[in-house]
Amino acid sequence: MIKKFIYLCLVVALFVSMNMSAISVSSAGDTQFSDVTSSYSWATDAINELVKKGAISGVDSKHFEPDSPVTKEQFAKMLVGALDIELPEDAESVEGEEIVEEEKVSYKDIPETRWSYPYVNAASEFFYDDSYGSGAFNPEENYTREKCAYAIAYALGYGSKNANLLDSKVLEDNFKDASDVAQPLKSAVAMTAERGIVKGADGKLRPKGEVTRAEAAVLLHRAMEYKARNSQNLFITQTPITGKSTVTLEQAKRWAEKKGAHQRFIDAAEFYWKYGEVTGIRPEVLYGQAAKETGFGKYGGAVAPEQNNWAGIKIKNPIGDRPEDHETFATPEDGVRAHFNHISVYIGGIEPVGEPHDRYYVIKTVAWRGTVKYVEQLGGKWAPDVTYGYNIVVKMLRGMENA
Repeated sequence: MIKKFIYLCLVVALFVSMNMSAISVSSAGDTQFSDVTSSYSWATDAINELVKKGAISGVDSKHFEPDSPVTKEQFAKMLVGALDIELPEDAESVEGEEIVEEEKVSYKDIPETRWSYPYVNAASEFFYDDSYGSGAFNPEENYTREKCAYAIAYALGYGSKNANLLDSKVLEDNFKDASDVAQPLKSAVAMTAERGIVKGADGKLRPKGEVTRAEAAVLLHRAMEYKARNSQNLFITQTPITGKSTVTLEQAKRWAEKKGAHQRFIDAAEFYWKYGEVTGIRPEVLYGQAAKETGFGKYGGAVAPEQNNWAGIKIKNPIGDRPEDHETFATPEDGVRAHFNHISVYIGGIEPVGEPHDRYYVIKTVAWRGTVKYVEQLGGKWAPDVTYGYNIVVKMLRGMENA
């Protein structure tokens, strides 16, 4: 009787253990694939979202093979599905006519009968062509991080037409192995790296590393999220000018010292954080802009140090780019206050501190006043260069935040 009782207890314990294990796996993984276990929690959401969109599927109904390298043709299908790239068949069914010949892509190793043909046909222009005139697509090639990044950048519209808009030194500034990125891919890789779509580990990007199916899902999920946030702007990062500061005064000073800034620039940080508190404008944004405009307080351009003009603000009616075409402020603090007043017109809804300078009233008359909410939007407004604001984010704010 005792033996039967012990046996029954063991059976019940085993049953409970098995069910608890199943519950644990289900809640941690929550996928239809038995091989996407809790150890893949970093990729589960991405895999689920892409499966829901029809961008990816398992190798069968129960297995995803998350550690298998993603092939070039598999990535083509994933790219098309994740970023809503129109398939040739879609155009045919809508228009009710044959696809014109120039819309078709011909590769000797991708016949129209191959499963990946429509996806390759739709996405071929986004892939880096390293076939050297062989006429091959190499569909079973295991795809690398740098090539995946390149394809994503082009699919998002940040490819050839914007190739020169970002200094690829961004890679050198952030990754120890940046020199390993193939030169033709650098601008595109930099674009995706700076948007957080492609991320490194331990300070390395590992551009030649093969991408697993789970990693590919994560890359494309990040790209989907960025596209959803803002598909209309040139730069899909959005860095608010107002709000809570993410950098302390001490951090900013350490960053400036490390950059070899002039002492006058380091001392001015006190005023930037003072007026940031008063206005609600993030002080690190304007401090980073001042670093860009003055060469970290060393000046050397048309504005002289004694003008205390930290932002290159011009007079009411300039006739050129001479020192006298720029505002002069009585003290370094007055110059900082004017910087905050000036950008407040760009933002809108912020009252000036003290009496504004003359140029403030000029900006009050422009049609786009009050529309600049993000640092990236300063490009083309504060300065003609459309990358002006984006470069402040990349080269100044990122450094301060990591100081």
